[in-house]
Amino acid sequence: MKLNLMMSGLLAAALGCLTADACTLTIRVACPNDKTSDNIEVSIAGVGSAKTDSLGIATLEVPSFGTYTVCVNESTLPTGATIGQKCQKVKVDTEAPPVVDFVLGGSFCGDIPPQGPCWMTGGGTIDKVKGKPSYSYGGVVYPGCSPKAADGGNWNVIDHANGLHFQGKHIIVDSCSGVSTRSPRVNVNIIDFHGDGTITGIGGNPEEKVDVTFVGRAVDNLDGGAGNDLLYIEVQLGGVTVLQIGNSAQDPATITTGNIQIHTSSCGK
Repeated sequence: MKLNLMMSGLLAAALGCLTADACTLTIRVACPNDKTSDNIEVSIAGVGSAKTDSLGIATLEVPSFGTYTVCVNESTLPTGATIGQKCQKVKVDTEAPPVVDFVLGGSFCGDIPPQGPCWMTGGGTIDKVKGKPSYSYGGVVYPGCSPKAADGGNWNVIDHANGLHFQGKHIIVDSCSGVSTRSPRVNVNIIDFHGDGTITGIGGNPEEKVDVTFVGRAVDNLDGGAGNDLLYIEVQLGGVTVLQIGNSAQDPATITTGNIQIHTSSCGK
């Protein structure tokens, strides 16, 4: 129950900027190999502070869009951990739910884990028409490498042109594959997943909520993501495709803003 409650907060944070005029900032503190710790204190100047959970994630709500200074309290780092950049300036806007990453170093971090199970966080936009994104995406797949946490995760897509909101739930990870990445330094960079969920109209679209199924693939090519990471999502209703990002799993779309990160922390537990 405690894990499910923690994940529900994380999932809400992952979508905090998709449709609202203010949002929750998600902050993650972890080693290059994705090892992390709880109870690391992070703070935002003029806003407040919070402590990381067992996945190294903390969330803080900011009152409005703008630029904020986010810092890590070095005195709360685990034994043997160091941090190079302890403060970052972060722009919060409507286009991409930002995830702020701080990288730990030192003897605490240890070696690169072997290839195996994985999970994913991400958020941002794809394409742009007349200055507005065509799609916004965000969420978590298999949070903490657990199919039970938040029922496998929560993956959302806003189709701005057609006024649709897809919410993927009951997610199953089919495979983790690919090559090593540098941040996080893990030995996979591709995650394939599927599940079911709902799609409904937004922004004046009267479409009622209906049940759908979906398949997805995300590729974490580079920390920073924009212009490099890839995403494919196909949502079907009764065998008919009603929302699609990318041409296929082999030809996904390149994200325009934001980031996709594949993790392996907690996967061996």
